[in-house]
Amino acid sequence: MTSPADDRSLPLRDRKRLRTRRTLAETALRLFTAHGFDAVTLDRLVDEVEVSKSTFFRAFPAKEAVAVEAETELWRAYLDQLRGRDLSGNVLDALHTRLTGAVEALDPGWDERYRATRRLVLTAPALLAYVDHHRTGVEDEAAAHLADRLGLDADDLRPRVLARITTTCWSVAARAWVRDDGRGGRAALLNALADAHRSVPASLALTAGR
Repeated sequence: MTSPADDRSLPLRDRKRLRTRRTLAETALRLFTAHGFDAVTLDRLVDEVEVSKSTFFRAFPAKEAVAVEAETELWRAYLDQLRGRDLSGNVLDALHTRLTGAVEALDPGWDERYRATRRLVLTAPALLAYVDHHRTGVEDEAAAHLADRLGLDADDLRPRVLARITTTCWSVAARAWVRDDGRGGRAALLNALADAHRSVPASLALTAGR
């Protein structure tokens, strides 16, 4: 799995831009983990990387965004997978397949960055709110894509429900994987995701007696 910043098929200018983005994200995660998200100013971050604030804001819209780049990488890859292939068969299964493909395509260092990001998010309410807002945007994009591909009205609730179920399955699987400090590697994460996906039909069939 090659990082986009090292992809020789890209123009040199794009590779440099992606490397700067990656350096900012990795430095931010290191500083925020060591000192706390609120304690590290944007000025300190750009000084550490030796870039200007304008360069930072060309790469990221906010300080929160650079802190959760590993999260953003995942959902960007998921949406790319979703847009890049035709839908067929059961739609919830298709969404699971796209999310699995996105995880498999991430570079080898992503696992550690994601776990560190999730631990960091738990220490800063601003980051938790930012991640929640970002995932809602991902769900909206996925639902809109599904509605378009399936010829449904934009206000049809079914694509929205399916998009939310997919991200919820991810949350259940990833939370346990991070709690276990990534034991079993990415294969364990994908197995947990598959288990969460398989549990959906059985969960919906649960009934409670009097």
